[in-house]
Amino acid sequence: METILIKNAGWVVTMDEQRRIITDGAVAIQNDRIVDVDKTDRLEKKFKAKKVIDAGGKLVLPGLIDTHVHNTQQLGRGLADGCEIDVHLLQRLYGYETAMLEEDAYWAALCCHLELIRAGTTCFIDPGSYFPRETARAVGESGVRGIIARTAFDLHSTPIGDLPKGRFRETTQEAVDRAQEVVTELHGQHDGRLRCWFALRILSGCSDELIKKIKKKADENGVGLVMHACESFGEVAASRARYGESDVERMARLGALGPNMCLIHMGWASPKELVLCMKHDLKVSCTPSTGYRLGLASMEFGRFPEMLELGVTVALGSDAAMSSNYLDIVREMFLASGGAKAQHLDPSLMPAESVVEMGTLNGAKAALWSDEIGSIEVGKKADIAIFDTLKPEWQPVLNPLANLVYSSRGGADTVLCNGKILMEDGVVLTIDEKRALAEAKVRGERIATESGLWDKIRPKWPVS
Repeated sequence: METILIKNAGWVVTMDEQRRIITDGAVAIQNDRIVDVDKTDRLEKKFKAKKVIDAGGKLVLPGLIDTHVHNTQQLGRGLADGCEIDVHLLQRLYGYETAMLEEDAYWAALCCHLELIRAGTTCFIDPGSYFPRETARAVGESGVRGIIARTAFDLHSTPIGDLPKGRFRETTQEAVDRAQEVVTELHGQHDGRLRCWFALRILSGCSDELIKKIKKKADENGVGLVMHACESFGEVAASRARYGESDVERMARLGALGPNMCLIHMGWASPKELVLCMKHDLKVSCTPSTGYRLGLASMEFGRFPEMLELGVTVALGSDAAMSSNYLDIVREMFLASGGAKAQHLDPSLMPAESVVEMGTLNGAKAALWSDEIGSIEVGKKADIAIFDTLKPEWQPVLNPLANLVYSSRGGADTVLCNGKILMEDGVVLTIDEKRALAEAKVRGERIATESGLWDKIRPKWPVS
């Protein structure tokens, strides 16, 4: 039996029902589960472990949960900078994906997991790609927990432009069948760390028939449905022009809403859509860095504090190396909190405690996994992130949650998932980091060259 004791923690933030924070705390782990949480002196007397992690003066949190991660876009960092959303999606993202090979997708996902682990993230939701098997392979090796899906489209001409030819063009039934194949084949792999959902990547590229069939499949398989929704003003306006309603309103008309859904972005949700979120227990992934990076004004016009007050589950997502350009939920916490404060001219809105909940418990609820992850409690999976507070930007630590959100630079020190140590004292143990980064450089440069995108994003200043 594998046994681990994390001891001497400055603060163990349990995220349990009472939101207890235990000073000089300890966490006992057997195999993949947490078996005790208490003061260090008490656990040391009753629990003898093969492996001891001294977390002296450090902050121990549940593993962070990133509810929006495009794994296979990791090698395209920077290729979609400085362009409008229609160009971003149809030319840059799909231009990049057109040039990808299967082995590229595997290395992209592995490098993605490397960045997630270093950020303290132990679980992600991928909103769909054409390379789910390669992503699943990376999950098996990296040790993280994840939800993947196979992208589904059947409309090749959308209100914001045409999809590229090739792998992006499928019939309705082909899209449904291929999505089902992935769920049947991969769901539950890697000791249960991998789950497979269904996805509607961009609703304007989906017919009413596809939407209804995909939602039915998710319900029949007992899994979730993830989709981008109300991402930008342009997309909402285009949906209203074609369908007479925006994304979530359209889903409601089709009878395709339910509590097993995670809606990504939602910065342009209408008042009616806020009510639909509350009525149908829809989960929302707030992605502040993407809104700022792409100029979507999602934090300026979004209603995320209102959603939280209405009881809607709002989690956090980083998006992708081609959208937000980084994957770090601690940085997303800061942006979400600051964006709400600036929008409402109210510094009391979305305090540190609220955004930490969004990055842990709410993330677990959005992933339909809250029975096993999202908090440090007896019986739950041992998914844990440890942050070193003995750094200049942390000290003094009077309120560890405030320091985490407002002053830290993110980045965990030690990370466990499913009871396995993925990173210890800043060294990633499950991925050959040097090789992964070398592969990223070579493959990323080839994709940028073959897609013709490199020329679009070179520095404006002369490079000699």
